[in-house]
Amino acid sequence: MRFVYSFLYTCVFFLALPYFVVIGLIRGKYLSTFSERLGKIACSSERPSIWIHAVSVGELLACKSLLAKVKQEFADFPLFVSTTTITGQRLARELLPEATFYFPFDWAWAIRKVLKKIRPQLVIVMETEIWPNFLWTLKSQNIPAVLVNGRISDRSIRRYGMIKNWLPGFTENWMQTEEDARRMRHLGAHEVFVMGNLKYDFQPPQLSTDVTSLISSWKKDCVLWVAGSTMAGEEKIVLDAFARLKTEFPLKLLIAPRHPDRFSEVATLTANTGVSFVLRSNRAAANEDILILDSIGELAGVYQFADVVFVGGSLMDGGGGHNPIEPAFFGKAIVSGPNVSNLRAVFQDFQQRNAIVITSTLEATVRELLRDEEKRLRMGDSAKKIVAGNAGASAKVMSVLRRYLMEKCLA
Repeated sequence: MRFVYSFLYTCVFFLALPYFVVIGLIRGKYLSTFSERLGKIACSSERPSIWIHAVSVGELLACKSLLAKVKQEFADFPLFVSTTTITGQRLARELLPEATFYFPFDWAWAIRKVLKKIRPQLVIVMETEIWPNFLWTLKSQNIPAVLVNGRISDRSIRRYGMIKNWLPGFTENWMQTEEDARRMRHLGAHEVFVMGNLKYDFQPPQLSTDVTSLISSWKKDCVLWVAGSTMAGEEKIVLDAFARLKTEFPLKLLIAPRHPDRFSEVATLTANTGVSFVLRSNRAAANEDILILDSIGELAGVYQFADVVFVGGSLMDGGGGHNPIEPAFFGKAIVSGPNVSNLRAVFQDFQQRNAIVITSTLEATVRELLRDEEKRLRMGDSAKKIVAGNAGASAKVMSVLRRYLMEKCLA
């Protein structure tokens, strides 16, 4: 089975390689990460370590408080973090300079190179990253692999379900919800537990004084609508709605595209509307109607300035919705589109407790909230209570780490 998987993986890799080379040459992506993904990482350790894999920015922000606790309690173990995306790597390097690298391609020889360099005593995988050769190689070297904050989306259960008899397992599976746990057992996993969601242990990034001053002086006494983690197609809907709403309210708009490679595209789209705008990277703003947040890792902290928040990735088919917990932490009124399969349980909880409005008519919903400050405050208060009431998942993860690492600490 392993040989068949490795053969198919290699075939797909080389079939897709020309596309990634072209994209890499045009956009400057992928090529710079290639060497590390072959296992040629600069990180190394002379002692047994802890390896945490977090795909991108969202997973890193979710485990930010966990990373701090691990560093404090298990100081004898070097801590390494891998990511898959460029944006995730940038944030990881801010959190753990000189202890980050790109996750290797799923070939056993590449994975063994990484294992030899950092010598992990325990590997923690955030959310759901099932790479068969990676798990098989860890098992062959008796290195426990624990899935943390696991979730199985509607799309993932269909994809993994077709090959579930092939899938190697994690040593333990700590899932976000009972439904995620049920789906994981359906895929044949053992040692499956429910831990809650690490995203509820969210700690916002500390914004620089320059950013805080920039946004405060730009917002002034206006009402601020933040459209966060938007995807292609959503910015046009937001911009059209804003153009009409700003004739009725003293309103400003901050847009934060989900993917950095779309910053210039969104800037061009905004310029074509004729509405005044400024880029965050300009480091100056005056009376412009729109500010485009063309930065990485700041959005979660910027939500504190919002009066109304639209959580992107939720209006277009296939988006799946992005994290509403970040604006909820600050007690903000949140609006989302109907496509929320990525975090279905979270959105359902928010909706049942009147902490979010899920709608396909964005403009009408935002207009209603702009007219009703009391409703905004009620929604924000409910959202904040949900976050506070669900915190604590990182404590469960720490107890798992103690079981695996305490013997080594005492040795």
